[in-house]
Amino acid sequence: MASRLREIIFGNLGLKISSLILALLLYAHVVTEQPRDSVVQVPLTLTGLPESLVVTGHPPERVSVKVRGRWKDLIRLGLTSPYLPIDLAHAAPGPYRTAITAEDIASRALPPELSKLVTVNEVLEPRTVELVIERKLVKPVRVAPYLEGEPAAGYRVEGAVAVVPESVRVAGPRSVVAPIESLRTLPIDITGEREKIQRQIEVDPGALPLSVEPRRCLVTVRFTRADETSSRP
Repeated sequence: MASRLREIIFGNLGLKISSLILALLLYAHVVTEQPRDSVVQVPLTLTGLPESLVVTGHPPERVSVKVRGRWKDLIRLGLTSPYLPIDLAHAAPGPYRTAITAEDIASRALPPELSKLVTVNEVLEPRTVELVIERKLVKPVRVAPYLEGEPAAGYRVEGAVAVVPESVRVAGPRSVVAPIESLRTLPIDITGEREKIQRQIEVDPGALPLSVEPRRCLVTVRFTRADETSSRP
């Protein structure tokens, strides 16, 4: 009985495996040929903005779109990483608003080889892109070293903390940059220090929408005994 069972299971094993693989391929072909609906996320990219302008706020990163097509074509669409460019070449300072349509997605986001195979049925959200555009301001800003902690007992910071470079070039929206006089560095921990220290440290714009060049500076902190300082005439 056992030998008969083994013969049934393992007899003509190669043929059985080939038949199974063929059946799976046929099933996969039938399934992937079936049309279906899907929701895809299409990233948005801002392009063409003049160098003298900047975008403020937080523009949407992607748009949700309802599409229909054969499953295999929807898989191909996911693998191509489509994106929708928003052209700001003719934008001017002030509010900017543009609608996103299914035609925009089909003609400017989908790859040409898929635009006739996948149908864009509906833009779900957002259906509009709303931005605020400002003129860019660029100016030098002083770097203020930010010391954190206390040096070793009996020691204190000697003189002014040296920063190289003393100022950095800041660029961003005019309304943000205009009132700025200085930017602090990231914290420099001097806890327990008694000898001169030097740190390459970043300038910290915080949450402000700024670009800073150079981003890092060299900070030198010197220490001296507190009693020596106090005894000087």
